[in-house]
Amino acid sequence: MAPVTNPPLPGSMTVPPWFGWENILAVLVLLVVVGVAFFVVSSVGEDANGRSEWQAWLDARSRQRPDPDD
Repeated sequence: MAPVTNPPLPGSMTVPPWFGWENILAVLVLLVVVGVAFFVVSSVGEDANGRSEWQAWLDARSRQRPDPDD
């Protein structure tokens, strides 16, 4: 015969507070790892023409323009 169990005290939790959260946490950690890997791979890759558009824009701005007062 099985022993009789006492009922839980009123107000006591029957389910642990973190029940099921380990799955959500695992998915979030996986998403962060995939995101970081994507940014690392995309930053290592070289531009198709070897020069970034940002660098070309900066070079275009740094050219000397004629002074309008001359």
